Amino acid sequence: MPDDPKTLTQRQFGTHAEGYVSSRTHAEGETLIRLIEMVDPQPGWRALDIATGGGHTALAIARRGTWTVAGDLTEPMLHAARKHITAQAPSGRVVYMRLDAEQLPFASNTFDAVTCRIAPHHFPDVAAFVRETARVVRPGGVVGIVDQLSPPDPKTAKYVNAFERLRDPSHVWAYNQVEWEGFLVGAGLEVLHVETFLTEHALTPWAERMGCDTATITRLRALLVQAPEPAAEWMRPIIPGTADAVFVIRQFLMVGRKRP
Repeated sequence: MPDDPKTLTQRQFGTHAEGYVSSRTHAEGETLIRLIEMVDPQPGWRALDIATGGGHTALAIARRGTWTVAGDLTEPMLHAARKHITAQAPSGRVVYMRLDAEQLPFASNTFDAVTCRIAPHHFPDVAAFVRETARVVRPGGVVGIVDQLSPPDPKTAKYVNAFERLRDPSHVWAYNQVEWEGFLVGAGLEVLHVETFLTEHALTPWAERMGCDTATITRLRALLVQAPEPAAEWMRPIIPGTADAVFVIRQFLMVGRKRP
């Protein structure tokens, strides 16, 4: 019997935790800057960062003077995040907790802000995850999410998600913008802000960060070369003769507010 998505996630990210601490895609970039700007955490707030990964979002929130819970399903990832954050955040401002994004161990209306960056495509039940964020944030509080974006055409979305899953078997599904807006509205959140981003990646380091071998990287390159026109328009691959292939991943930032 194949492993369930949560077991795969723990295996994949437990093995490669340090790589996500050092990954420039996760450690910096426009999506992190804009997430913090739009959520605008305040001193004295309580915040929860779900699937904290290397802890970059949690650290950025804590630097605003906000008491922050850095939560992740994967224990080695939490250890890596703690090591990364401890040297840079004031003592006691960040606490660490192993948690499941779809079943948060907190009372309702606990947090002023909840964030999750570049992770929900690993969650088996994204609607349940969004409902949990809405439950634990206080009335008037904000939820900020950054994740991969799929094209609206189902056939093209299937191709793009298959490409992602070949690189990382714990990838479940990336949804399109309309679907994401539906998740937030369905959970009782008012959508305040949406913006999209193009993040460029060199194929080989992107694949190696998840432990892909040469054969898998060759298959990934073939999927870029052979991509049908709608998928090629979405991923914008550049396939030089000898140098590494380059492509884009589309991401979104969505901020919702819990109605008072």
